[in-house]
Amino acid sequence: MLSLEQLSSEVAAALAERGLLGAAPDARVSAAPDARTVRYYTTLGLLDRPAIENRQARYGQRHLLQLLAIKVLQALDLPLAQIQELMYGRSDQELEQLIETLPQETEPVLPALSFREVVLEPGLRLVAEDGWAPRDEAALEQRIRAGIRALKGGGRT
Repeated sequence: MLSLEQLSSEVAAALAERGLLGAAPDARVSAAPDARTVRYYTTLGLLDRPAIENRQARYGQRHLLQLLAIKVLQALDLPLAQIQELMYGRSDQELEQLIETLPQETEPVLPALSFREVVLEPGLRLVAEDGWAPRDEAALEQRIRAGIRALKGGGRT
């Protein structure tokens, strides 16, 4: 497990190795994620919450992959909302594939994604990637119900 400082250093080294350290076209985007940026990404749901050991946040390999994917996608000048869509629900292996499919030190090309959309009722749509299948339908139903409550203002997700 890594401290926040160690995580930032590892991400910076991996980005430098790929020639992507500071490659984001937007000057407001940090070259490597600092503590504030990591916390912000966690709040947005781009980054999983860290484990807490002795009141200290600890980060693992998944956090490293998530940050690398975010920074690689930011180098393509993608907004965080689109990055969030691309990364949502991805496994570690899928994150690795996303990072590796983007050419190093060249003009990256995103893998094509296609989606299915179902209108549940006016104002409410359900969107899924082609090929998506539920892992646990009961848990999914609970998350959907919680999402509806949050949309109505009656709860948090």
